[in-house]
Amino acid sequence: MFDLSGYRLRQLDETRGYKPLDFGGNGIAGSISWDGRIIAVNAYHAEHGYMTLTSAPPFPDEQRYDPNAVREYRRSLANMSGYGLEFKFPIVAHEAYLIEDAVPYIRLMLKGGITAECITLVTVEEPVGLMQIWKFSEAGVFAKLSGKMWLQRAAYTQLTEGGVISMPSIKTSVRSEENGYLQEIRNDALGASVHIRTSPLREAEDGSVEFYEDTIHTRRLDDETLPHGSQTYVFNLGIDRNSFQSRARYMNLTTTSNTKNLYDSLDRWKRRWNIWKTPDEELELIARRALAYGLMCCVPIDSEAVCIITDHMLLPLSWNRDAYYVAMALLRWNYEARDKVRGHLIWMFERAERVDRAWGRAYTVRGKVKDKGFQLDQQIFPLLELANYVLKTEDEEIFERLKEHILPTLDMLLARRANRDTWLFATEETPADDPIALPYHFSSHVLLWRTLRQLGKIYRREDFEALAARIYRTIEEHFITEHNGGKIYAYATDGKGNHHLYHDANDVPLALMPQWGFVPADNPVWRNTIDFAWSQENVGGVYAGGLGSVHTRAPWPLGDAQELIIARILHDEARYNHAKQRLNGAAQWDGALPEAYNAEDYSVVSRHWFAWTNAMVYYFDDMDIKTPPRFGDGG
Repeated sequence: MFDLSGYRLRQLDETRGYKPLDFGGNGIAGSISWDGRIIAVNAYHAEHGYMTLTSAPPFPDEQRYDPNAVREYRRSLANMSGYGLEFKFPIVAHEAYLIEDAVPYIRLMLKGGITAECITLVTVEEPVGLMQIWKFSEAGVFAKLSGKMWLQRAAYTQLTEGGVISMPSIKTSVRSEENGYLQEIRNDALGASVHIRTSPLREAEDGSVEFYEDTIHTRRLDDETLPHGSQTYVFNLGIDRNSFQSRARYMNLTTTSNTKNLYDSLDRWKRRWNIWKTPDEELELIARRALAYGLMCCVPIDSEAVCIITDHMLLPLSWNRDAYYVAMALLRWNYEARDKVRGHLIWMFERAERVDRAWGRAYTVRGKVKDKGFQLDQQIFPLLELANYVLKTEDEEIFERLKEHILPTLDMLLARRANRDTWLFATEETPADDPIALPYHFSSHVLLWRTLRQLGKIYRREDFEALAARIYRTIEEHFITEHNGGKIYAYATDGKGNHHLYHDANDVPLALMPQWGFVPADNPVWRNTIDFAWSQENVGGVYAGGLGSVHTRAPWPLGDAQELIIARILHDEARYNHAKQRLNGAAQWDGALPEAYNAEDYSVVSRHWFAWTNAMVYYFDDMDIKTPPRFGDGG
């Protein structure tokens, strides 16, 4: 019924791990269930960060420090029934596709031979909003609207809660316009409004609004696009902070041809892939997911600045670390994606709140510090992203604009040393957001060394190379320790001869040391550390042969991605194929990699949505892996 002959269609394998299918763009993102019902539609909120029209009940504030309750709530979001069309006849067959690896397309066969098709997307240009189009092979009444909705702030459910931001009232109300066909859903405490054309809604006692009539109101597309006797239902939704803006978004959508909105959006996604190189055909779905979802996680907050969130469903917050890897993947894609990275640099350096010049652990989309814990690598990633962006794009304008932040940031780090004679930099937490056993973290120091060298290439200051040399000597002096008759790099040290031996899936710089030129690939200390990291001696870090984390005790795809990098550096084909097999096993049916998985059946243990992992696989598998000479004392 839909004419999709000019587009790439990828049929999804229903035997792989199921999760809701995602859609998004221009700061609006959401997910649908296997039968096309909407799980959530989410958008930027200038005060509260992220708002959502969701089928998920609110998460209780009193449970935020209960990791088991957090895990259960996050797991439930992958199995919500959603709101939207409920069919009057049983579904007897189902197919799911991605159009251009980004737009969900559902085909259902109902009992009696009726076919239903659904495309759900966010329009790529003004008017921006949600558009869901259903087509039926026959005319008639085959469905009703059902389900509950809460218009609320995003839940922000964290395993390591860094400070609760109290949830505004979840009381959702409804007001009818245009003889009852246009509904405004409101949350006055939040300051949010949604307009949709639908059957009447009513307010429920639990703070939600719900559908309660059996009929749906159909609307035809341009007649020439429909076979004779078919029927179409269009679900347009405008979401914004106030009634005027959400109504304007909705009206703009409905006064523009639905056919034009649909195919303009599909054409944009098609053009985005014109500049595309498959790094490894067996990783193609994972790689394409990295870029499509990375773009969906880019949230413009004004005409210049773009926040990159870690996901749109579970934790629509921003970590500099996670966002860096998404940004680096986008930077290698196309010019539109590069502009998002430019906007993200502006967001980090000019919009994100800092305390005493230090970035926080996590941020709301508006740039307000969510968690204040000091993490060393969170201070470094913005500098590295700036350097890499300028080296890739030669964008001197953004460098001139942002370079004033470089030296104050480095001065802030230097001021946090225990004394002027040491080049050890303390951190309060690990890159997994967990407490650290000893104050000085190994991979963050390697990251700082790399960043100083990259900054030296754009800033053209000799002292950056000298600083890098000091960091190098400090690492060699303080982080190397004895283990089983050999030497390895410790995970952390106190600088007084005590070391903590461990390696974590979140600690990527260890895997990249030869690629960055810190050591050659045959360096015995590095090789011993890699051997330890993937052994049972790495207590709390290895699960069923895969690298994981004490943060979530299971194998992590981030660990498999590290092994992919290491295998390429070592030219170890068997190890590369093994890591690739694990990644493909862990990938869900749309290519999304979770935070952690069960090694026996690859089921998701933690986080069905996690932008960082896919981005890291694409970015590093697309790199020209080299093993440059050892850095040495002089650089």
